[in-house]
Amino acid sequence: MISQIPDGTRRLLLVACTVTALAAGALGAFAAQSVRPSCSYVVFSLGSGAEQEEAMERGYWQAVGSGECAPPHARWQFWRG
Repeated sequence: MISQIPDGTRRLLLVACTVTALAAGALGAFAAQSVRPSCSYVVFSLGSGAEQEEAMERGYWQAVGSGECAPPHARWQFWRG
């Protein structure tokens, strides 16, 4: 049955299916990324940039642990509203 489809149409169908699969994969990868909800917390740190980043990360997880901030979620969960 597939052999009755002209070559040009078969090629177009293959390209359309490939583009659809790639777009769906890209959207799925984007939707699955972990994002942090908006949250405010205070961190005091004196040191280099790496030490400050580490202190900010530690402060965020302490805020999550104490219930002041929500933990990270997959991006698609925010699309539900």
